[in-house]
This record gives sequence, structure tokens and C-alpha cells, in this order.
Amino acid sequence: MFYSQSEKVEFLVKKVFFVPYTHMNEYVEINKSALLEAGYEAIPLSLENSLSTFRSKTPIIVNWLEDRPYGSTFNARVKFTTFLKCLIVVIFGGISCSPKIWVRHNFKPHNAGGSYRYFKIITSMLRLFRYREVSLEKYTNGELFHPLYMPDESFNEQVGEVETTVVQTIKFEYLIFGAIKKYKGIHNLLSVWPQDKTLKIAGKCNDENYEKEILDIIARRELKVNWRNEYLSDVELNEELSKANFVIISHSDNTMISSGSFYHAISFGCNIISLKSNFSIQKSKEHKFVHLIDGAECALDLIEGKYVEKEKVIVDALNSYSRKKLSKKWHQILSGEREV
Repeated sequence: MFYSQSEKVEFLVKKVFFVPYTHMNEYVEINKSALLEAGYEAIPLSLENSLSTFRSKTPIIVNWLEDRPYGSTFNARVKFTTFLKCLIVVIFGGISCSPKIWVRHNFKPHNAGGSYRYFKIITSMLRLFRYREVSLEKYTNGELFHPLYMPDESFNEQVGEVETTVVQTIKFEYLIFGAIKKYKGIHNLLSVWPQDKTLKIAGKCNDENYEKEILDIIARRELKVNWRNEYLSDVELNEELSKANFVIISHSDNTMISSGSFYHAISFGCNIISLKSNFSIQKSKEHKFVHLIDGAECALDLIEGKYVEKEKVIVDALNSYSRKKLSKKWHQILSGEREV
């Protein structure tokens, strides 16, 4: 059952610790809003809040906790202190909170290597303290899903805007966006990208060696690639997505469970072209706008013949991943209700 904002504020809103409370990824703010719609106010895990709620068994939701010590700019000291902070969060939640929800986003940290010592310890502690492990995709038996990057009420307006755009499209536009990191496999895609197709890349690469590797492939194969090697504002990125027909996702299977790029792209009606992975195979079974390729070839002419118009992609996306449905999922998880 859902309530108006005024009703929640007066007497029905329950507190829930949400970790991290702020993040560059819009996923955090979207889920905080979805929780409020479900009757839960997300609050930060601060000393003041922990003391004021110590006896009340406030629920806790943790995201990326096992990944946090592996920040790409962290030195050994910062990794260790971050690891200790994560352990404190796990222990506090294990002793003081109920229910305890661990949202798992990745199989392992993107920027890690070697033994994954901190990752293994944190995941073991989460299980020791009986955090309920929840992932975002069906192929991992996930109970949640990644939200779209647009409020439900904005989709009708979005559909109206793309109707004329589809009719006027003559040449398909392909786009890769987001931070350019090696785990995303862009170098593998460029190795098979057709020389007669134009590709736009919109995203900053902070790894000089990887930047050089990509530029070398583009030059050697004489590819028609336009790379904006810079950080794009939300407005700039959304403008690029509104123009693109296809978004390319070339992530490998070995780290991520879910792709935020997928949900951001379909929020703007983009078709998805993806290298085969457990994630993309599952999505191709669910949506006609997901097109699979392998690492040996990239048959874009065939894919273009199966293009799904932006309006239809947006309608399908809203039907599958609306924020209303996300709020319902959170209500079920936190209240212990079973889905019917």
C-alpha cells in the first residue's frame, strides 16, 4: 500500500540507513526517492543517527560496500582505512539493524587485482552477520532491478518528443558513453568495428596507457571514430543519448552484475548492442531492442534491419523498470512480504 507525501511525513514514514547516502551515481538518489514512496525515509549512517536509533532496530541497506576499498585513485593507506570503515558499517548493522539488506552490484571490484583480500573479508562478514544478499538482475536470481534514469511521469513527454525524430532519421548513430576504463572492453569492440560505420565515444579516459591503446587501434584500422575524451555534464550526455539510435555496451562478464549504462540508454529510447554476456543474453530474451554480437564480428547491417523505434523502446522500458515498480519491490523486501 502506498501513501501520499503528506501522510508519510505525518506518521507513516520509517527510517532506513542507506549506505552510501550520497554518490556520483544517480542510482542512489533514485532509490532514496523510491524508498520514500514505499514509506521509508533514507538517512545517512552518522554517529548522531546511529545513537538515536540504536534500540529501534532500524533497517540498513548497503551498496558497493565490498567494492569501496578499491577506488581507482586510492593508495595503500586509503584502501586500508576505507576497508576498516566498511567493517565498522557491517558490524554496526549486524548488531543494531533489522532487516539488513546487502545490494550486490558486481561480482568483484572493477579496479582490483591480486587476491581481493579486502573484498573477501567484507563479503564474508556480511554473510556472517546474515545480511540478506539482493542483486539487480534475474540471471543472478535478483529480487531488485536497476532503475531508469528518468521519473515515470517524464516518459509521456519523452515519447512525444521522439516521434518526429524517428521519422527524420536517415543514418543510424552509434554511441559509447561513460568513463572509459579497460574492464569495459572498448578495445575489443574497436578491433572488430566496421570501417565504414561512424562511431561516437563520449567519455573521459584517465588511464594514459589505455587511452593510447584505443587511439592506436583507431589509427591503425582507420576507423571513423569521434571521441570526446572529456567529462560530459548530465545535460550534454542526455542530449547525446536523445540523438543516438544505438548504444554499445562491451563490458566483460567477470566483474559487473548489472549495467547502469543499459538503463540510462533505454531511458532515452536507444537500442542496445552488446557483446555476449550473462547480462546481455538475459536482456535480449526480455527485449527486442537488445542486439547481441560476439568478439569476432560486428554485423551492423543486419542489426540495423532489426532496429526498434525509440518510442517503442521507451514504452517497453517504462513497463519493465518503472520507479513505481521499484518502490513496490523495496516495500516487499523491507516488510518481508512475498511477491504475488
